[in-house]
Amino acid sequence: MRITWFGTASLAVQTQRGRLLIDPFFPFPGSPTRVPADAYDGYVHILVTHGHFDHILSLPRLCQGERRRVHCTQTPFDTLKRRGVADDDLVRIAPGDVFEIDDMRVTACQSRHVRFDSTILRRTLLSPRMLRHARNLPRVAGGFLKYPENGETLGFLIEGDGAQVFVLGSLNLAADVDYPTGMDLLVLPYQGTSDLLTPAIQIIDRLKPRAVLLDHFDDAFPPISNTVDTSDIQEYYAEKLPVNRLEPGQSFTL
Repeated sequence: MRITWFGTASLAVQTQRGRLLIDPFFPFPGSPTRVPADAYDGYVHILVTHGHFDHILSLPRLCQGERRRVHCTQTPFDTLKRRGVADDDLVRIAPGDVFEIDDMRVTACQSRHVRFDSTILRRTLLSPRMLRHARNLPRVAGGFLKYPENGETLGFLIEGDGAQVFVLGSLNLAADVDYPTGMDLLVLPYQGTSDLLTPAIQIIDRLKPRAVLLDHFDDAFPPISNTVDTSDIQEYYAEKLPVNRLEPGQSFTL
């Protein structure tokens, strides 16, 4: 199994006979992350972890002129319909659903979104980057208003080629869900709160993965996002667990 990270939460998962996308997204102007215009071409199946704009904003564009099957919960389903995505391109799913995509088995698990704390909100709003990237502000504001999450964040357990990968949509878990443990790879978003290390440790201790791949740490939609220094978590697990960080477009093979 090969996992390619394109930036933000955008991933491609490929096996011997199958492939799928998760949360494909084209970064905003001013982002150092570059995604080729054709990076997501040819993928039929797309998984959506939740309905925030940085996870589904690019989908109406991707669904124009190419057959897609976008697997998502009710809120992003409704949002994408309002944004012009055809019913034939949408597949409504719910936590607990198990389905097959090519030679992969996918389990949708209820999760939770990270909480934006007051420190990171204040730091973001008072940053000089707000002026530097002011042209993006209407798009960001519209994204927060028009692309709700509504408590529907998912994680996906993907099984194929004898490997298990668990992809989280945000840096949080539900307290009352019996999650899989011991997966070969946990894909862990690393952005969204002022203290990232503490919830990351809690998640890793609970899920006990054999390795971790960080995502969503890049500055994909300035000025709201930032490039996150991930050295704290990499140093914390240096002697205990492989914690991997890729550059956009690079792949990790199991």
